[in-house]
Amino acid sequence: MKKNLMYAVGAAALLVAAPAMAQEFQATGLYVGAGAGVNIRQDDNFSVKGTNLDGVSSYDVGPAGNIYLGYDWGSFRADAEVSLRTNDVTEAKIDNNTFAKNGYFRTIGIMANGYYDFDFGSPFVPYIGAGVGVAMLNSELKANGNKFNDFNTQFAYQGIAGVSYNFEPNIAFNLEYRYLGNTEPTFTDNGVKLKYDSSNNHTILLGVRYTFAPAPVVENVPEVVQARSYLVFFDFDSSRLTPEAKQIVASAAADALQGKTTRIDVTGHTDRSGSDRYNQALSVRRAESVRRELVADGVADSLIVTRGVGESDPLVPTADGVREPQNRRVEIVLN
Repeated sequence: MKKNLMYAVGAAALLVAAPAMAQEFQATGLYVGAGAGVNIRQDDNFSVKGTNLDGVSSYDVGPAGNIYLGYDWGSFRADAEVSLRTNDVTEAKIDNNTFAKNGYFRTIGIMANGYYDFDFGSPFVPYIGAGVGVAMLNSELKANGNKFNDFNTQFAYQGIAGVSYNFEPNIAFNLEYRYLGNTEPTFTDNGVKLKYDSSNNHTILLGVRYTFAPAPVVENVPEVVQARSYLVFFDFDSSRLTPEAKQIVASAAADALQGKTTRIDVTGHTDRSGSDRYNQALSVRRAESVRRELVADGVADSLIVTRGVGESDPLVPTADGVREPQNRRVEIVLN
């Protein structure tokens, strides 16, 4: 089992080491998802119980898919998953003598999974995960008009490594690798018992995840005189907070906690390089980064109203396409 688990760990390390690109923003909350792809099943070794005979089954690459329901807390998420993997038998041998060239092995997995997302301030978010559950197994072998078929249920475990692309705040596309293993099953048919070693499945899936996050609520709160404001600046083409930016957010959070703040407006801005559509999305991601930092500093999420205005309200007026550092900002206003 240790060798098999190393496959999943190694794949996760490769994905986490990949460089981050552009910016990140993902909604949190209840989510659903589905994936489809291929399953590579390693050869199964088995023995014929009550005899000294040993055998091996080999398989074609087969289809795989899954559906799941879960909850995202930010960096950590968890879900319940149902998956299906089917591989046709290419050959089954006993003591090096072929006795079957037809059949299949089907695995239905019911798993509870946990994931950790690595936030690098990019729409590309690598993640790793692991899960446990049960595997419902169906093995069929056909030879000379005879058929061996039986079901068995075993403990299952899996390692997961993948990368999400946050196409929109509520929609993420996933490309992932899953290693699924299970404990040793015994199949019985017509008085014949075949005891298999633990199974090893290597699955590659392309999928989509939808998060049911509520739209931002605009509250009709009377404006308060003498509102306090703070400016948080960002690096070019980034929504990641610098150490200096985190200090400014911490100061705003401290003031909000000490005073009688009833609402905090967080407005994201960009400079005028890039398209209007791209800058609008970037400004939203910057505002969301500041919101998360304020919450981490102890501010109630219910007090914060975020929005992005793209390049429409520059602090320093410039021509289109100019990279002006002071325009790459988020304004925090305590009311």
